[in-house]
Amino acid sequence: MSKPCYRNSVLILFSLFFLTAAVRSGQTVKKSQEPIVITANRMEAEQLGDKVTFIGNVVLKKEGMTLTSDRMIVFYREKTKDVREVEAHGNVTVTKEGRVALSNDASYFTGEEKVILTGNARIIENDNQLNGEKITLFVNDGRSIVEGGKVLIYQDKEGKVPQLPQGRKLK
Repeated sequence: MSKPCYRNSVLILFSLFFLTAAVRSGQTVKKSQEPIVITANRMEAEQLGDKVTFIGNVVLKKEGMTLTSDRMIVFYREKTKDVREVEAHGNVTVTKEGRVALSNDASYFTGEEKVILTGNARIIENDNQLNGEKITLFVNDGRSIVEGGKVLIYQDKEGKVPQLPQGRKLK
């Protein structure tokens, strides 16, 4: 099977998961919520519906957020088959609204809409950079919590230091 066909079959498989979950729960799919779309070079399903592993050039897209990594494990809720958590490993990049976050590993919790980055975690926005042992991104709020880190803020040419975006906290 050629590579483009395999990618399409992965997308079809994921679409079926979401459609099945919506039909089983008797709910209509909300227009405001986009499905999670994942593409990769390869997919391995250990127990169909409980855990699926994506390997190679993995890209997850959902509501303006893009998460990329070398390997991604998707965990489902047993009854509803909804995605409950996604683990990303190796060269993790999260982008949303011009902000880029990088790390070695990440966990995305769909219920809380948050991403926890660990292993050389950092956020880059313009020329400014936040580094930390652990960074929690709240996807819907646009805020983040940096633990055990440092901030690198560049001054503009007039000597003014730009303000940290509202909602950012450092521990």
